[in-house]
Amino acid sequence: MASAGILSTAAVGGILLAVVALIIRSMWKKKKRTGSCVGCSCGCSGCPHSSEQ
Repeated sequence: MASAGILSTAAVGGILLAVVALIIRSMWKKKKRTGSCVGCSCGCSGCPHSSEQ
């Protein structure tokens, strides 16, 4: 009985970990594709989101 609880908890944890990994991967790919630094106000030259352009 206790092993079923541990097994189900591990399965749910694994699914959540996989979902988080997919979200991070898609964010990483989108950032690399667009080359943007969304949300920063760094003022870097060439930054598409810079307020000092």
